[in-house]
Amino acid sequence: MFGYLNIEKDKIQDKQGVWQTFMCGMCFSTKRQFGNIPRLFISNDVNLFNMLFHSVTRTDVTVEQRRCFSSPLKKRAVLQQTPLVDKMAVANVLLTYWNLYDDIVDGGSVKKKVAFRALRRAYLKAQELMPDLDGMLALRYAELRKQEEQNVNSIDAVSHSFALLSEDFALHILGEQAGDDVLTLCYNLGKWIYLIDALDDVDKDIRKGNYNPFVTCYGVGSAEELCSVYDELQFIMYAVLNRVAMSYNDLNLDMYTCILQNVFFDSIRDKTKEILARYRKTSEKAA
Repeated sequence: MFGYLNIEKDKIQDKQGVWQTFMCGMCFSTKRQFGNIPRLFISNDVNLFNMLFHSVTRTDVTVEQRRCFSSPLKKRAVLQQTPLVDKMAVANVLLTYWNLYDDIVDGGSVKKKVAFRALRRAYLKAQELMPDLDGMLALRYAELRKQEEQNVNSIDAVSHSFALLSEDFALHILGEQAGDDVLTLCYNLGKWIYLIDALDDVDKDIRKGNYNPFVTCYGVGSAEELCSVYDELQFIMYAVLNRVAMSYNDLNLDMYTCILQNVFFDSIRDKTKEILARYRKTSEKAA
């Protein structure tokens, strides 16, 4: 369910500069707290929240030049560890663990099962460091699985659970600094993540017999059948995207905006267009 939040390099001036600096900071924090293996699971999605939360809290950062195992001969810009960076490194372990667990419940691959076992030791330490966050993630994923097992026939209802997970994630990380605007943004971003993942996985979910809200709500037996409701799919996805954009604008942020705007105004919209296009092309071929 992760992997959809990333920058579009071609639409940003410094390419990966600031983005990679934050990513490297979280990676070094992960190494210090958990060792090397969990560094393999640093996600773009959590890095987006990392930058967003630093911007929301106006947390000053310092950049240093360091070598790492991925580029031992050349130093790279790395964000020095802050309490917020350390929190995000812990959160990344917890989110990865529960996402892998959810994938395995849905019949995940051997690769996912191996990764799940490899992350177990780091997860137990992360659980000790942030038990409240871990408990919330376990609860929200359990609620989501229950709705999926009940074959809930409502796109809004089932996506609400993952949207709440994203909202609660911001609340657990930011505490009193989590204002209504950032919670609304994270809620809608979580809703988009769940829906775009579901739309992306229609074929796979049908083959495996897994729950998919679009398959259930439209009563289809193949991805091709969704082409007949292309306009509705487009409306659903762009309604959420528009709420993400409005929520972001309401924050009036002034730090790291080149990256944040790239993701919220370009990247996730282009990803939505890319996945929706599958159904439009199918429709055109059928016609």
